Amino acid sequence: MRDDAVATFDFLVGFTIFIIAFIFVAAMIPHMLFSVQSSRIDYDAVAYRTGVILTEDPGMPASSTFPVWEQKAIPQDVIRMGLSVEPGSAHILSKGKVERFFNDTFFTYPDDYRRSLLFGDYPYSFNITLTMRNDPPVRSIGPAPPESYGAVRRVVVVKEPSLLFVSDSVPDHKKFRHEGNETPDQRFTVELPMIELLDRSVDPLFRIDPRTDPIRIEIGNFSYYLNSSATEARLHRVEITRDGVPITFPAYEIWLDGIQTTLPADISDSLNFTLNPVPEPPWGSDHMIGITFIFQNNPPASLMTGTHIYDYRNATFPDPGQGILEVAVW
Repeated sequence: MRDDAVATFDFLVGFTIFIIAFIFVAAMIPHMLFSVQSSRIDYDAVAYRTGVILTEDPGMPASSTFPVWEQKAIPQDVIRMGLSVEPGSAHILSKGKVERFFNDTFFTYPDDYRRSLLFGDYPYSFNITLTMRNDPPVRSIGPAPPESYGAVRRVVVVKEPSLLFVSDSVPDHKKFRHEGNETPDQRFTVELPMIELLDRSVDPLFRIDPRTDPIRIEIGNFSYYLNSSATEARLHRVEITRDGVPITFPAYEIWLDGIQTTLPADISDSLNFTLNPVPEPPWGSDHMIGITFIFQNNPPASLMTGTHIYDYRNATFPDPGQGILEVAVW
C-alpha cells in the first residue's frame, strides 16, 4: 500500500514537470516561428505607419504656443515630425517642412528621426526618399536598403509659396506711376489682411498663411516706374507694421537686380522681397500686416506711391510639385 502511494506521488511530480515543460515549449515555438517568418510583415507595418505620419500629420514641437516644428532651432524641441500642411490634408506637403526634414546638417541620422518619427525602442534602420518631377529631383536620408526590407510609397504634392507680382504689364499697377521730376521720397505699401487670408474655405493647397509660409513680392521691369531722367533708384529701407504700427521684424530677404543685398542699395531692374515665417510670429489671425518699401529721391524717382493688397485676387501660386515619397525599413 505504501509502495502504491509513493508511485502515485512520483507520477504526479513527473506529470507536473512534463506539463510545465510542455507549456513552456508551446509558448516559445510560435514566437520563434513568428520572428523567422513574419519579420517582413513587421517592417511593412512600420514603413506604412511612418508613411502615414509623414503624409497625413503636420507634426508638433515641444511648445504648443505655436505648433510649427520646422521652425524650431533645436532638434530636441521636435516631438513628432510630419510633412502635411495641416491635419486632414493628406498628401499635401509643406515645402518648409520638407526642406527642414531633409536637412542633414540640422537633424542627425538615425537618432533624431528614430526619436521623432519611428518611435519605440527597436533600432530600425530606414531610408526615406522624396522623388519629385521638378528640381531638386531627389531628396533622401539614410543608407540604401538591403535586399529584404519593408516599404511603402505615397503619391504627394508639395505646396509652393505664393507670389505678388507687380509689373508694367499689369494695367491695374500703372496707376502707381507718377510723371514729373523732383518728387518726394516714394513709398509702396503691400498689406496682408490675415482674416481674409486664413479663410478656412480656401483649399489648403492654395491657402496663404504668413505665420507659416514665405510671403514673396516681386517688382519686375523696375525702370518703368522711374522718371525719364533716372536710370536707378535707391531703396532706403523696408518698414514692417502690424495694424499700422511699425514693429521690429528683421526676418526678410531682399534681392535687387538679381543680387541679395542689405539696404540702402540702388535698384534699376527688379526687386524681389521675401518675408520669412518665424517660430513666434508678431501677428495673429485678425491683424493687418503692412510691408512698406521706402525709396530715397536721389536720383529722382517717381515710383508707385500707394497701397496694394496681397490677397487671393492678386497673389498667384506656382504649380505644386508632384512626387512620390518612399519609406523603407529593415
